[in-house]
Amino acid sequence: MANTFSKQQQQTAPRAFVLHTLNEFHLTDSLLDNLVDPPAEFNQRDRALAHSLIHGVIRWQSFLDHIICQFSKTPFQKISLPVLNILRMGLFQLMLMDRIPEHAVVNTSVDLAKIFAKPYLTRFVNGLLREVIRSKDFITWPDENQNFIEALSVKQSYPKWLLKRWHHQWGKDITKALCKAGNEIPSIILRCNTLKKNRKQLIDILTPEVRIISPTTHAPDGICISSPKHGLSTLKSFQDGMFQVQDEAAQLIGLLVSPKPNETILDACAGRGGKTGHLAQLMNNQGHILAVDRAMEKLNILSAEMTRLGVSIVSTFKYRWKKPLDNKQFDRILIDAPCSGLGVIRRHPDMKWKKTESHIQQNAQKQKQLLQSIAGHLKPHGRLVYVVCSLEPEETTEIIENFLYHHENFTIEKHNHPILEPFMDKNGYFISRPDKFSMDGFFAVCLTQNSD
Repeated sequence: MANTFSKQQQQTAPRAFVLHTLNEFHLTDSLLDNLVDPPAEFNQRDRALAHSLIHGVIRWQSFLDHIICQFSKTPFQKISLPVLNILRMGLFQLMLMDRIPEHAVVNTSVDLAKIFAKPYLTRFVNGLLREVIRSKDFITWPDENQNFIEALSVKQSYPKWLLKRWHHQWGKDITKALCKAGNEIPSIILRCNTLKKNRKQLIDILTPEVRIISPTTHAPDGICISSPKHGLSTLKSFQDGMFQVQDEAAQLIGLLVSPKPNETILDACAGRGGKTGHLAQLMNNQGHILAVDRAMEKLNILSAEMTRLGVSIVSTFKYRWKKPLDNKQFDRILIDAPCSGLGVIRRHPDMKWKKTESHIQQNAQKQKQLLQSIAGHLKPHGRLVYVVCSLEPEETTEIIENFLYHHENFTIEKHNHPILEPFMDKNGYFISRPDKFSMDGFFAVCLTQNSD
């Protein structure tokens, strides 16, 4: 399926590129981030359209499939994947976008079908979309009072297994609120690099480049923007290292770690360096951060980011944490553990369809092992912050309860930072629910070692 569309077609037709990407998404185990980016030849408008269609179709997949089932005379399971994705694209534009005329949606969908489909499939696409236009006010939906999970799965487009978990954990109202929040298109959040500019200065610099800009509500260095006029990486302010793209919840994790200048910090699962850069600026670029990750590719990206940001205190090391590294100890440790990512569905709707309950269980085993391998590197009375972008109990509270049961010399440090207070529960857990705070779903906790 990777060759359904030629390179030339991908470069000249945003919708052809979208269809190619959607087909690849459903045929592989890859997440969207691992699939090909829009061709460089696309202008900003084409790139924005491609992004909106890809994420929108995936975000609303079961909602769109419900409509197809009602209007298709062909059984759903017999519709070929390319035709199915053409219908999903068309229906997303008809039902959930308002800027593209209905006739244009039908015409572009038919044009896509003509690229590879036989004439009867082109007629099928044309007929179904036109019938939906005529009858969309008469679409029937499952009754929430009769089957809550089924209705929410269709109306909010979530897998039933995840809804059942949330319903059990949170109840009906919060589950509905989480689904709604997860389907909202988030603003772009930046973190001002205070090593170069303060937030007010950066807002002044960026204001001509975006349509909407404002400071974030909680994170002191955060900036919220919408509709940038150009790709962020093309901006001189980006190239000069004045900011990183980072959700507000992730920015608050740096405050939870609260590193000080001249301390030694272990960023144990550093990835591409979003939190690493924040730790360095909180330290005023004084001290040392050891950034560890198992993927050299990510560490190379991290190093380039530190150079762009003007950070000079970070060194990198490739390691898998099967066991403790050596006898070196750190003042503070950040474990941004690999997880299901189900707390960031609003930014990554593909997580809904690529993750399963088995992924949660597998991650929990890895997280237990990570904590066990890394905790011994903490200095007496130092601070270890465990964080995941998930709210699932197996990856959050159960990990910490298990660790504390087996490590009596560690306790939860109840953070009293005024900015963090709204996110801290009575147990000392940091929780940023998307429905409550309009930010990504994170869980974090500060652990401190009490004895030598």
